[in-house]
Amino acid sequence: MLGFQLEVPSEVELSEGPPLKCRDVLRDGRTLGELEISLFAAALVIDRDGILAEKACEVLAREAKVRRGPTAVAVALPGASGYRADAVVSGTLPYRYAFAIAPPDLGVDGGVAIVVRCASPDWPAADHMLRSLRILTRTGRIATQADIDDGPLLPFVAPLPKRD
Repeated sequence: MLGFQLEVPSEVELSEGPPLKCRDVLRDGRTLGELEISLFAAALVIDRDGILAEKACEVLAREAKVRRGPTAVAVALPGASGYRADAVVSGTLPYRYAFAIAPPDLGVDGGVAIVVRCASPDWPAADHMLRSLRILTRTGRIATQADIDDGPLLPFVAPLPKRD
């Protein structure tokens, strides 16, 4: 059994899911960003890193077509660790980030999938929500990692397109 808790800034609209959806809309109607969180089942005992990297790429593939397929990079959040894949697409929310994370507890049978769609490479509300994310394990304890870097979780510059 797995769950999560998240701190959502007051300016962000929340629509309960599944998946849980958070949206930041300006007064003029423009959307700054969207964040979706859902749970997924997976046996993470044998190849935790491989499964999480594959899941991040799978989630991103539903969001964007990436030449030669998406590539996942390792990330560490205060409540878990896992992988992030990203892409830039055309549209009003061109920056796409897909995370697949799980607590370090190998007894957990799943993880958390997160999709961030934003108008610019850095969306402060998403960074805040990602930093506040805590995963609840079957014992009801919150999985945390206290030694996490305070640097940004989303890139501040647009990723360069892949070359052939």
